[in-house]
Amino acid sequence: MTHPLAHGSALTRLPLLAFVAWRNLWRNPIRSSLTISALAGGLVMVILYSALLEGMVDQMIASATERTTGHIQIQRDAFIDDRDLYATLPNDWAASLEAQVDGIHTAPRLYAAGLASSQQTSYGVMIEAVEPARERSVTTVLDHLRAGTASIDRMTDDDRPRHQVLVGAQLAKNMQLEPGSELVLVTQAADGSIGNDLYRVAGVLKPLTPDFDRMGVLMSITAYRDLMYLDEGVHELAVRVDQPNQLAETQQRIRQMVDRQVDARPLDELGGPAAVRNWREINPAVADMLALSETMLLIIGLIVISLASMGVLNTMLMAIHERTHEFGILLAIGMKRRWLLAMVLCESFFLSLVAMAVGVAGGLGVVAWLGEDGIDFSAALPDGYDWAGMVFDPVIPLHLVAGHVADAAGLMILITLIAALIPSWRITRLKPAEVL
Repeated sequence: MTHPLAHGSALTRLPLLAFVAWRNLWRNPIRSSLTISALAGGLVMVILYSALLEGMVDQMIASATERTTGHIQIQRDAFIDDRDLYATLPNDWAASLEAQVDGIHTAPRLYAAGLASSQQTSYGVMIEAVEPARERSVTTVLDHLRAGTASIDRMTDDDRPRHQVLVGAQLAKNMQLEPGSELVLVTQAADGSIGNDLYRVAGVLKPLTPDFDRMGVLMSITAYRDLMYLDEGVHELAVRVDQPNQLAETQQRIRQMVDRQVDARPLDELGGPAAVRNWREINPAVADMLALSETMLLIIGLIVISLASMGVLNTMLMAIHERTHEFGILLAIGMKRRWLLAMVLCESFFLSLVAMAVGVAGGLGVVAWLGEDGIDFSAALPDGYDWAGMVFDPVIPLHLVAGHVADAAGLMILITLIAALIPSWRITRLKPAEVL
């Protein structure tokens, strides 16, 4: 009588090999279950890490574009390099660009440095001015209030102060300011005189950037022009695009429109040419982080799954050691060594398939459980965390990408088969006479 695995065509052997491999897998159910648990646990960790990393990436993009920066900014070179007060763009560029480029919204901004004084103390501050109506169409900076209101576009009821401002959270703490407090700003105006005025604090903003949190004073452009005697021009045009996936094309169209504006009405030479930069060029550290995220995910996935596959290596070593006599008999009755190797690798493949099913189900379950609210670090980081000059929310949402799950599952199967190949190769070197 001949063994069915020893003779027959490849097509007839494969189903039988698979059946025998599946039976062999459950000869020691406890050992197999522990190995599956280790592999599945590693896969769950990789899926959770992938969702967390993708959620952080989404949050970084949203924070970089929606809160303060916008998708695109237009500035003069001298302002980018030195914060030159006189490196301005024409006032009418904002409305002109919106009219000529479809799907964009623009917001003009002005900046200056100054000294702020309250009844208690004085601090150096960074003054930023916006048009509230246009700013709300581009960013959500005016919605990040910790206290008070964002009514910087309304005059006060008193003769003095006439204007209201918003201040950063840390500056408010250092200067003991709260909504309703009065603040004096002193600065060097554009005409060379000393500009100064009294303001009422309308509200305190949550941390947006570390610099603004410590030194930021936000006012309307009307209040800025009264303080700085700068009647014409803006330092920056922030742009939001309706189709972020077409950012490069929109940036190119804006650059062409800017070139036409300059050709029709040349800018003064001292401020340098106008630069059109997208948020990746403005925040290169955040862009680099996004570019590294895929590589980080691959490295972490390799480490976690490789450690878990050590269980497969141990399981196959034990199984081959216990079944050496059985393998000798199969070789003695004429079974080819390559089919014996294929049968053992088939056992590892089934082991990884079961672990993949359990791991994917567990990973999806954990992400679904945490995904609605994300992971909340507000207990340790109540104001969020700052990185690369930006402040991010302490609640990190989870975003699972189907391709990442498929890649992790495929990587686990591949590493498991490689780990099983090492002990399985010993079978091809067995000598039936010595084993029996």
